[in-house]
Amino acid sequence: MNDVAQIKDIKQIGAIPVIRDVQGQLAVVLVTTRGSGRWTIPKGNRMAGLPDYRAAETEALEEAGLVGVISEKPLGRYQFWKRQDAHWALADVTVFVLSVNEQVETFKEKGQRDIRAFSFEDAAETVYEPGLSALILKARDSLR
Repeated sequence: MNDVAQIKDIKQIGAIPVIRDVQGQLAVVLVTTRGSGRWTIPKGNRMAGLPDYRAAETEALEEAGLVGVISEKPLGRYQFWKRQDAHWALADVTVFVLSVNEQVETFKEKGQRDIRAFSFEDAAETVYEPGLSALILKARDSLR
């Protein structure tokens, strides 16, 4: 019998929130993780009964208070190693673009994360995962 537990990949969804900054330029909103404080996009586990794009829209609302129009078609996917209680698991994140219309005052995780707008280039340099960095630049290019 094998003593090593089989670890399944984690399937997650995420949103790249895009806004217009104070100069009218398009920008990406990033949030910090609650654990390590690293900058990333709003993301989480898939939600039963919701299409993935709607779940990504929900994550953006819960984590950053962002409301807007989400693409139904994924921009792409990236992977990263996620710390679990006693091990690491590979998370596979399907990412959608959210065109942000507003940020609501009250939302589920308010005060638990930092939220900030970055230029696409700065956001791509700020996130830890190379695959996410590439998707941020892909979002920029698709919106030009």
